Amino acid sequence: MGVAVVTVAAGGLPVIDVTATKPALGVPVTEAVNGRGIPVTKVSLAVGGVPVTYVATTLQREATSDGGTGRDRAGALAGEKDSAELRPV
Repeated sequence: MGVAVVTVAAGGLPVIDVTATKPALGVPVTEAVNGRGIPVTKVSLAVGGVPVTYVATTLQREATSDGGTGRDRAGALAGEKDSAELRPV
């Protein structure tokens, strides 16, 4: 999955779509269908911009018990200590 972006006509971060190049040399980005992402504007190579490669997946709200935020696993992701490591010796 890439960085969430929203393609706008003007006013966004200038990017150059290099998805068709082999190998894909751009930053992987994903078009956010929910409208929440970094606004980007596709420009030509002559103007210059950040090279990006569009990833095929689309971002959609995940159906989880916590409303799609995924925060119920935050402790494990943040390196929470195992209870065995916290026992006194």
